[in-house]
Amino acid sequence: MPAPLGLTSCILIAVVQCLVAAIAPACCTTTDYSGDRDDVFSVIFPSFKAPDGLSFSWDAGILSGVLHLTADGVYQPPVQYLPDPTRSTGHARLTRTGFHLALGSEFLPPWSIDSSYGPLSQEASFNTSFTMSVSRSRDHTAVEGDNGGGLVFEVLPRDGYSDGLDRANYFPVASTTSGGNISVEIGNLEYYYHQGDFAVYVSIAPDPTQNLTPPAKYTVWIDYDAKLHNMSVYVDGKGRVKPAQATLHAPINISAINRRFGKYFFGLFASKNRLLPSCQPVVYSWNLTVDRLSVSSTSTAAGTAMPTDDDRRRRRRRWLLIARVFSYLVPIAASAAVVFAVACCLLSRFRSLTMKLRLSKAMRRLPGVPREFSYGDIKRATRNFHESMRLGSGGFGAVYKGAMIAACDGDDGRQRLQYVEVAVKKFTRKEDRSYDDFLAEVAVINRLRHKNIVPLLGWCYENEELLLIYQYMPNGSLDQHLFSHNHGQHHHPILQWETRYDVIKDVAAGLHYVHHEYERAVLHRDIKASNIMLDAAFHGRLGDFGLARVVALDKSSFTDIGVAGTWGFIAPEYAVSHKATRHTDVYAFGVLVLEVVTGKRSLGAADSTFPLLVDWVWWLYGEGRLLEAVDDEL
Repeated sequence: MPAPLGLTSCILIAVVQCLVAAIAPACCTTTDYSGDRDDVFSVIFPSFKAPDGLSFSWDAGILSGVLHLTADGVYQPPVQYLPDPTRSTGHARLTRTGFHLALGSEFLPPWSIDSSYGPLSQEASFNTSFTMSVSRSRDHTAVEGDNGGGLVFEVLPRDGYSDGLDRANYFPVASTTSGGNISVEIGNLEYYYHQGDFAVYVSIAPDPTQNLTPPAKYTVWIDYDAKLHNMSVYVDGKGRVKPAQATLHAPINISAINRRFGKYFFGLFASKNRLLPSCQPVVYSWNLTVDRLSVSSTSTAAGTAMPTDDDRRRRRRRWLLIARVFSYLVPIAASAAVVFAVACCLLSRFRSLTMKLRLSKAMRRLPGVPREFSYGDIKRATRNFHESMRLGSGGFGAVYKGAMIAACDGDDGRQRLQYVEVAVKKFTRKEDRSYDDFLAEVAVINRLRHKNIVPLLGWCYENEELLLIYQYMPNGSLDQHLFSHNHGQHHHPILQWETRYDVIKDVAAGLHYVHHEYERAVLHRDIKASNIMLDAAFHGRLGDFGLARVVALDKSSFTDIGVAGTWGFIAPEYAVSHKATRHTDVYAFGVLVLEVVTGKRSLGAADSTFPLLVDWVWWLYGEGRLLEAVDDEL
């Protein structure tokens, strides 16, 4: 909760900003690269010396004055990733805050145009040109079905959409192939995750059968006429003048494609097919010119009469009246803000105290009464939750490493105070949900006593923060040892078969305990490699009981509104019925065994034809090639 004075200052600043905006609505300016002209915006890159003015994807960059949109034989991105079929191809986008291609009352932002100007008052034309070349992947047989290879110029309605085009739907309006075997296509694309939002694209793709070394260079000119609603594309060899005859024309009305957006962003992309790049485009220069639209010219275009001196005097008196009203409202608003801040502060403290009393009462009802730790001790143990102490994070929050005095089970079964390393689980979700998750996990884990279950040491609640303290497992989680080498990471040693087999036996023992040996059956509902912890001797321990539920004595299942767990480990019948049983836990354990044996994740890592690891192993079994599923490291 912010201090009352700080909240008051924020409100005062906001009020003053509103007042200034009301008195001088047209005093803001826009930075551009227009030179001496005030009727256009111009962006000119005769070559690419620095990334100023451009934002790149992870695999695009500049080398020797040339813009490479993806990795190729000359340029390699600074961060190397292993091949991933779900990673989008490279792109470069102008970092400017967008260009107005349409102004009117129906376009955002609506307050920039008076409603009397009508729904559409003004549109902007633009033209762009760039010099490019495209080389093809050496492994051409793997991508010969990719007919979207080439370079794509796109006009996007939103800034953030440049990274979300991996599943866009393309709708060509016109296409052709020039005499130089250059395919040109103009059309619209629809965002898969935002149905109804459209963009405009122009695709330039050289003949995929011609893989020249070095690749041929082309110059492309793209002109958009806002009056005729037409887009023209011209293509010719580098160094030649713009042809008199366009390679392709297409009727395109940008203002009609997205009625909600009048502001657009320009970018260059490596391929239409984001997830199967077969081309390696390079851009040597790029120029863009866009008509500048303004509110004053909009009123003239709409036929509105110019304001007279009387109109200006009346307008000035109106703004003076508004300013006087605000001069009375500001002190009243400031006083109300102070009262509101004090009330919120008192309410927050009351809620915190009430929550702690509820938690203490709930904890006293649990068998064994978990120990309550001091918040100050936990802060010192985790160095005030420093980022270097973070072990991991999830939907609940984050886990931090620490060292402190805690009660631990000795060899004789009795608890003794020892200086131990701990793992502090910090709940950071919405407070009501965190409270339910916190109590659910404590109610389950506090009852369980088994050598193959991560032991709970205690809890803490202070400053509206919920914390659970577990015994620290030095060797981390099982997934860190199984999968880190698949991503070029070697922070953990590769587990040999004997160790893997022992871990599986330990997890099976812990699962049998919660299912059959404890007085009431406990369903874990989230068995996976990241929830299997390894102690100093590489003994497997079942952890993270945040989704676990205790089954009533007269029942054998637990039914919930949704499906708990992780996709890839969820049994098919559970996904349909939402009924968790011992069998659904055993199914997840079986998937875990497959991960341990194959060294592959349960979802999306085994084979492109079979996203589920279970389906891939079953297919190998049917083909009589089951041993091919075994981890190569074994």
